[in-house]
Amino acid sequence: MKNYTEEGADAYLSKPFNDRELLAEARNLLALKENEKRILELNSYLTESVLKRFLPTALVRKAATGTLTLDLQPEPRLVTVLFSDIVGFTQLSNTLRSRKVAEILNEYLETMTKVVFDNGGTVDKFMGDAILSLYGAPDDLTPNEQVRRAINTARAMQRSLVELNQRWRSQGIFETDGRQGVQFRCGIHQGTAVVGMFGSAQRADYTAIGPSVNIAARLQAAAVPGTILVSAAVADYLQEAEITKGSPLELKGIDETVLTFMVTSEPMK
Repeated sequence: MKNYTEEGADAYLSKPFNDRELLAEARNLLALKENEKRILELNSYLTESVLKRFLPTALVRKAATGTLTLDLQPEPRLVTVLFSDIVGFTQLSNTLRSRKVAEILNEYLETMTKVVFDNGGTVDKFMGDAILSLYGAPDDLTPNEQVRRAINTARAMQRSLVELNQRWRSQGIFETDGRQGVQFRCGIHQGTAVVGMFGSAQRADYTAIGPSVNIAARLQAAAVPGTILVSAAVADYLQEAEITKGSPLELKGIDETVLTFMVTSEPMK
């Protein structure tokens, strides 16, 4: 006798069958379909919960609905790395209660994450008040487009911090600190990095590793507070009027000298 369930059928009743058997089988099938629906919804929820930690909402929705396939396996990719932090936050935190410090930091990270996502970037990780973001992974972008988005992000971050400083001053945050606000500092570099999910079955993060990430971090540390410092690999995609050549830097942990350029805070008209 042919087994229809082995060929993909959800159920099969052999003749003769009675009404009670048919009703019971129908109930079982409805329960099965409901469970399948719940599993699909759970898988979609879990996918979104993981991806929304580092990807813009538009990409998360496409991935969750299956209209976009993301390969998150670690692999070498050409990416543009943006590393930023705020100068003076540690000193400020010493003058405030821990709960207020956490409130300010979360407000800053929320604001900057939105800026990164609005410009199509990927949030790699937070390290205190430092933010590492990527352009060109997992969403493929041309090198020129990567730089454009990274620079736009850095400029928007700088503008957003000005607004946050104004808000924090109005709240009296800097009264005991003696300053008018904290300052933005950023380093951007383009190069090859190994990008993907790293970790274990219990916990994994989407991140980039390699010298390119280190160079961006070192550029940020070397930048004058209030400036955006980029490598020659990034400056090659910018207009001459947008950059000022800096001194070559021998960055800690980097074998070769890195040419640096300071970028204007606002785009050229």
